[in-house]
Amino acid sequence: MTYREPLPDSCPPEEAEKIVTSRVVYRLVRNNPPTDADFQSQRAENPWGNFNVSECQARGLSVFESSSDAARLTRKGNLRGRIVCRVTLSPGAGRILKTGTRSHHTWWPYAEYDILVDCQLVSQ
Repeated sequence: MTYREPLPDSCPPEEAEKIVTSRVVYRLVRNNPPTDADFQSQRAENPWGNFNVSECQARGLSVFESSSDAARLTRKGNLRGRIVCRVTLSPGAGRILKTGTRSHHTWWPYAEYDILVDCQLVSQ
């Protein structure tokens, strides 16, 4: 499968699971309504940035299994003022892996997957 963004070799990692059943995740977005720009990786948003994660993770999307974990971050630093978006990942949405504390996951969406169809704002 082709991913939404170019990925380095061995990315996503083998332990990242294919999304084969529907599941709900939460993503912080800037726009109301959300746009494709809200679903870019850190690397796409800042091509020369230094991140405290692997290049593979920098090219995935940060999502949370818990809406409260996502909402907590809307009060911190450069994420202040973002909006929590509930995204229902359908089978074929890509691959996902728990990559952080609490409920943080990295999601590598397939290029063909229409993210905006299953995205609803939770808070503003």
